[in-house]
Amino acid sequence: MARRKLFALAATLPMALALIGCTPVEEPPEFERGTSPVDTKLDAVDASDLQMPLIVEPLELVEPDWDLDVKHLDDVFLSAGSSEDRLDFSAVDSSGTTLWQANRPVGCTGFAVTADSEGTPLAVLTDSATDESCSTEVTASAYDLESGEQRWGPTDVPGPLQGPGTVFSPADDGGDTDDGEAVALDSDTGEVADEDSSTSRVLGEFQGTFLSVGQDTLSASDGGDTSWEISLADHGWSVEGLTAFPEQVDGLIHLDADDGSGPVIDAETGDVLDESASEIAQDANSETIITRDEQGLTVIDATGTNELPVSLPEPVMLEAAVGGLIYLREGASLRVHNAATGSVARGYPAEGSGIVAVPDLFTSQGLGTLRAGDRTLLATDRVVKKSAEG
Repeated sequence: MARRKLFALAATLPMALALIGCTPVEEPPEFERGTSPVDTKLDAVDASDLQMPLIVEPLELVEPDWDLDVKHLDDVFLSAGSSEDRLDFSAVDSSGTTLWQANRPVGCTGFAVTADSEGTPLAVLTDSATDESCSTEVTASAYDLESGEQRWGPTDVPGPLQGPGTVFSPADDGGDTDDGEAVALDSDTGEVADEDSSTSRVLGEFQGTFLSVGQDTLSASDGGDTSWEISLADHGWSVEGLTAFPEQVDGLIHLDADDGSGPVIDAETGDVLDESASEIAQDANSETIITRDEQGLTVIDATGTNELPVSLPEPVMLEAAVGGLIYLREGASLRVHNAATGSVARGYPAEGSGIVAVPDLFTSQGLGTLRAGDRTLLATDRVVKKSAEG
């Protein structure tokens, strides 16, 4: 279920939260499981009733009618809108064009974006033909993220999507015993890759790289050869305590060392960039990584690490890093800081009213999604046309 928040720049506003339950039905509605090409450019929307970040001020905004959290790879974004009886998935590129659509039962909210061994971005959607809650007879299928062409599947999986990537957890039958281990699917074929053994446990799949933890080491492989290994003892990590945070940043691996924080690792090299981070964000435009730990914020880039002089009381959350700015949330208030100096920065127009739109996922070209209350907007590569009077 997507999380949505209201923000105010200067004042704390009352917030109401609602939980929406999905009631299973005995016979799920019949609809086409495959994808359908669309190639339709979404109309620009008027966001004058919102407070928009300065970084997207000249760009046209579209609203794809998404309710779930968004995932993306390269310049294609994927999410779904929900109705009473189904989910409507759609892939939209950075020009605001809907590329393809697919329908799923309303309970099949688990989906992932990954890549095959050739680097082709894939969308992995879950399904259940017999159970609208998507808790029994679950399958997974992969589609080319740009074209919607099916690449593999449906593949039987033990239960719902766990992540990161194509990792699926055992089905929850309501019992007290563990009926199995999580499995990861090979992004090339959809087959189970590296079944868990008594000596190793899969933690995540990162665009074709499989991460597992064994008795003494944390290791990454491409499904065959080992790419890198890290000694657990060298970092004080326990084999039982290590898990992967479900939401990850492209090119990075963020693990929980059993206390709500853990290492940030370069997925390609295995280099440990931060020993203990509770949150991370990546500024794709400047290629910098922002981590948050007990001491505060640290900026990691090609020149090294820089601890910022920013006070972070416990309630403050790291929301995003875009265009050299860091967006922090404290309750219903938003703070913007300069990523180079840590000083408070101007991220929004001086005069404004309405719900504040907060950056979410952005590409290196400065295009991406924003959350404004319960709305998801996409800042496209289309420039706002000036009126004759303007």
